[in-house]
Amino acid sequence: MDAAGVDDQGNVYETPEELWEAMSRPAPRKKSKASEDESTPVWYEAAVQYWDNQAPTDDGVLGGYGFVSDIDVRDSRIFLNKAMGLVLADAKENKRTLVALDCGAGVGRVSRAFLLHHFQEVDLVEPSAHLLEAAKKDLWGPQKTSFPASHRAVGFFQQGLESFAPEPSRYDVVWVQWAMLYLKDEDAIAFLQRCAAVLRPGGMIFIKENVCNQGFIVDSEDASVTRSHAYNVELFTKRAGLKLAHTALQKDFPKQLFKVRMYALKP
Repeated sequence: MDAAGVDDQGNVYETPEELWEAMSRPAPRKKSKASEDESTPVWYEAAVQYWDNQAPTDDGVLGGYGFVSDIDVRDSRIFLNKAMGLVLADAKENKRTLVALDCGAGVGRVSRAFLLHHFQEVDLVEPSAHLLEAAKKDLWGPQKTSFPASHRAVGFFQQGLESFAPEPSRYDVVWVQWAMLYLKDEDAIAFLQRCAAVLRPGGMIFIKENVCNQGFIVDSEDASVTRSHAYNVELFTKRAGLKLAHTALQKDFPKQLFKVRMYALKP
């Protein structure tokens, strides 16, 4: 793909391929008393290490912007209803059972505040052990939220999306929020194709992600890459082979944050 990008260290990458090649090489650490040949973890290991050191709270997983959660959920609900309104109505009338997969689930914020209000069962996949444990304690503990009592979190998978393989014919919706930015292009494509291949009939993949104005921007602190809208569309459609059914921007987020865009994708 022809898209140039930059990182927070001032490095310029003419193409994404140049970035991924650079990220595949461990960078030497300064020697310490503990070790003389340590190397920094690369990409996925660095991302997990970052999140292992964040507070297992909504505010922690939202980078100190926990107050945007309600606004985030509001627009996610509107977008989901636009894409799958009739299906959700049938489920509400007990005409069918819906199951969702929450990808990059963190402490279960999206499941608790959003998905479990619409889906009878939700599975969570998250690579950080202590975030996932917080999600399990919350969602399996005394119910403090307003989702229906019959709805429940079922599976908790500690695994990165780059290697996760969803169960065939289980999911009506795969919801990927603020997680695609941690995947290399080739792993993002493979993950989306694995999900598309095992969706139930009429199922969809939803992606909610930061977007930059052009190319891509790398954050070395949490090992993430924010892609432009054009980059995402090419990645999801031309390269992963999915069909873009709907897209919309998140509204009313603080102006100092990246714009956030939602995508509804069909196999």
